[in-house]
Amino acid sequence: MDPSALKRALTGCHRLYHLAAYARNWAPDDRAFYRINVEGFRNILEAALAAGLQRVVYVSSSVVCGPSGSVPATEDNNRDQIPYFTAYEASKALSEKIIPEYLKRGLEIVVGRPTRVYGPGLMSEANSVTRLIKYYLKFRFCPVLKRGQQRGNYVYVEDVVTGLKLLMSGGRAGQAYFLGDENISLAGFYDLLEEVSGRRALRLAIPPSLALALARLEGWKARRLGIYPLITEGWVRTFLQDWEVSIKKAQNELGYQPRGLRAGLKATCEWLGYRTKSSRQD
Repeated sequence: MDPSALKRALTGCHRLYHLAAYARNWAPDDRAFYRINVEGFRNILEAALAAGLQRVVYVSSSVVCGPSGSVPATEDNNRDQIPYFTAYEASKALSEKIIPEYLKRGLEIVVGRPTRVYGPGLMSEANSVTRLIKYYLKFRFCPVLKRGQQRGNYVYVEDVVTGLKLLMSGGRAGQAYFLGDENISLAGFYDLLEEVSGRRALRLAIPPSLALALARLEGWKARRLGIYPLITEGWVRTFLQDWEVSIKKAQNELGYQPRGLRAGLKATCEWLGYRTKSSRQD
């Protein structure tokens, strides 16, 4: 990344939203996550200082806080004693650790930590939840680890956008905020998707041991043949955990009010070209 080019690009700007990231499950070289997500972010902050920017909203990830355990995680949770399951998780956590240096140098930085984002957008690996929704609707089939009892937090993409705007206008510099919506198990997620769409799908419960064995085989193929893996060990281990979060901080400080999972799923189904149960009744 050319620092002078970054400075020129930011000249005349006062505020910056930094959303760029290497958000993948696998890379031929894990150092790519560090180069882009950590050093790339550092380069952006240096350019922001050089260009005289006042404020940066940085999009991190809720995974930096680690699995939630028995109660929803808050922004103060850390995973110092919990290993990272993927290079992506580790790189996003490292990227947050460089922020205090730039706060001391006078740059206002507010961190948004989205949860599992879904909704309209490019159907890339970074939009994996929407791809799962499309797969469910199109093929009426959905594999789940164990019986899908692990819980996570899901948020509609437009609510994340609203949240980021609120962070820019009212977030406290040096603070992080979860941008999420409802906590629900994967089985519950599919139950609600079935209810909203009116489409039932076959659910295949996959034992963790089988999923890990397949992931190891996929990893071997990726390393030896350069074929992108269907799943990875890190992905499997991630989805065997609970990832509930509390969004009270964003709600109380910023007035953040996401629309709810039912409304988000309805909008996503219709964007994908599938009429929902309520729209068929209208």
